[in-house]
Amino acid sequence: MRRKPSLEKLLVELYRRLRQWRLYVGAVAKAARDLLGPDTRVYVVGGAAENRLTVLSDIDIVVVSKNVPRDERKKLYLRLDIKDRAVTLYGLPWDYPVDIHLYSEEEFEKAREHYRRMIEIKS
Repeated sequence: MRRKPSLEKLLVELYRRLRQWRLYVGAVAKAARDLLGPDTRVYVVGGAAENRLTVLSDIDIVVVSKNVPRDERKKLYLRLDIKDRAVTLYGLPWDYPVDIHLYSEEEFEKAREHYRRMIEIKS
C-alpha cells in the first residue's frame, strides 16, 4: 500500500518549484510577446524579484506594451490567453502559480514606483 506524502513534504516540494521560477517565466514572456508584439517588456516583481518567496507565494509577472487594452474585461481575457499560450506552446506547467499584471506604457510609468525591484525577462 502506498503512503500519502506528508503535508511537510508537499510544502517543501511546492517551495522548491516556486524557487525555480527562472525556468518558467520565459514561457510567459514568449507568450506575451507573441500576442502583444516584440517590443513588449516583461518583468518579475514581488517576492521572487526580492528573494522573499514563501510556500504561499505566486510569481508576479508584469507585462508592459503599447498594445495592452484599456478595457478590464479585455485585459482579463488577454491574461488568460497569455497563460494558455505559455502552457500549450512553451512548457509552463498548467498549475504553476503566476500572476500576470498588464500595463500600457502610461499605466506602467504610474505603477512602477510600487515595485521595489524588477527583473527584466529577455527571452
